[in-house]
Amino acid sequence: MQKERSFLDKLLLFIKGLAMGAANKVPGVSGGTVSYVLGFYEELIYSFRKINYRAFKLLIKGEFREFFKFTNAQFVMLIMGGSMFSYFSVSLVLDYFLKYYELYVWSWFFGMIVGSVYYMAKDFGSWNKRNFVSLAIGVSIGLGISFLTPAVENDNLWFVFLCGIIGVSGMTLPGLSGSFILILLGNYVLLLVDSVNVLLSVFGNIIIGNFEVLSDPIKIKYLKIIAVFTGGSAFGLVSISHVLGFVLKRWNKIVNAIIIGFITGSLGIVWPWKRTIFATDENNVFLLDQEGGKIVENYERFIPEITNVETLFAVFFVFLGIGLILAIDYYDRRRKNKVFGLLGKDISYSFSRGYFSEKFTKLKLNKNKYVNFDIQDIQEFSKIIKEREHLAGINVTIPYKQQVIQFLDKLDETAKEIGAVNTIKFTKRGNLKGYNSDVVGFENSIKPFLKNHHKKALILGTGGASKAIAYALKKIKLNINLFLETQWVKNKFLTIA
Repeated sequence: MQKERSFLDKLLLFIKGLAMGAANKVPGVSGGTVSYVLGFYEELIYSFRKINYRAFKLLIKGEFREFFKFTNAQFVMLIMGGSMFSYFSVSLVLDYFLKYYELYVWSWFFGMIVGSVYYMAKDFGSWNKRNFVSLAIGVSIGLGISFLTPAVENDNLWFVFLCGIIGVSGMTLPGLSGSFILILLGNYVLLLVDSVNVLLSVFGNIIIGNFEVLSDPIKIKYLKIIAVFTGGSAFGLVSISHVLGFVLKRWNKIVNAIIIGFITGSLGIVWPWKRTIFATDENNVFLLDQEGGKIVENYERFIPEITNVETLFAVFFVFLGIGLILAIDYYDRRRKNKVFGLLGKDISYSFSRGYFSEKFTKLKLNKNKYVNFDIQDIQEFSKIIKEREHLAGINVTIPYKQQVIQFLDKLDETAKEIGAVNTIKFTKRGNLKGYNSDVVGFENSIKPFLKNHHKKALILGTGGASKAIAYALKKIKLNINLFLETQWVKNKFLTIA
């Protein structure tokens, strides 16, 4: 569902696209990590997944407005527009600093990635054995890629298409640097330096009316290469996003643990203290790109002298990078007034609004507010999502505990098992996740009153709350009778006495 955005929101998205584009160009830095930290990673994946059969049907039928909404095109255009613009603006500034202040730039990047690992891990939740194994797998893959030996340049168009698919993965896989992968594949200079320079040269000549460049076989060769590379990148964005969307939905914790591990393992790629190894021919003569620059082949890492003044400055930039990520996190948490509320029908009787408003005052959370969303039909909930800014969480009461699930992106395991939610969290990534706290509340309330002779229970009702109670009583191992029981509850939880 496409969100309503203010001009400021659109501007911020464009700037985030600039940051991601600049990161994508630098070998060792992942644009995907930038998108994760800046909070638009999951919406990015979600949007690319919308480029599917249904989207093409809308396009073919000429239903352009519906196509625009369905594919979340506004978001994609702002992010990708910023990313492409970055290549001809922010990236040029970054190139300058990499040329004259290389150690400090890499130190800054290193610090930001360390900060990013903390940023992602702090909201991960509970760690179990399976998640630690996934983390270890991610670290191993990241370390392995860091120390691979690069291949030689290959301009075969099928291989170039494959490079597009793999190279763009840095945008969709946090921790994976597409530029560094292209160095390992031997085609970084061919695809991101020589071909781009030829493309800009051809555009420049066409603008001034010189069409003879289109008859130059060398330039046509590079134009074919960059066209195939672009096609591979587009195919890679869509296909990888579909795969990621599938696995994130089903194994969210495992995938995020692997991503955190992968970013940690790939820190070796951006280790600040390294010597650049340039490519040479059989006579040890440096190989040059079309602009006369030396071609980077790999990096040799080393441990610096701690007492060196340059090293101390580099360490300062490491902490500066970490501080920047922490500042982004702090700003993200503090900049918005958070809105919470209760979703239900004819809920003027509820004391929730007064209770939470008083609670916010006592806790000095004066920017937060709690409102009632009293709606007559569940379809009105979509309007609440679109029009209400700064929503952080919603409690759900009768009769919408089951109906609201159709609007949610994720459910926790308990809510999924029960088939009802009473709490919705609006995540930083723009997703709606449903929980059921009725189970915990009921279980903790009834346990003090249970005796050894209590073996059976009677539940009056068959709605969302009754499902939660049945689930809790099943955990306590009581036999259950329901008044107006449903077949679903019978099959799922009950042993009828």
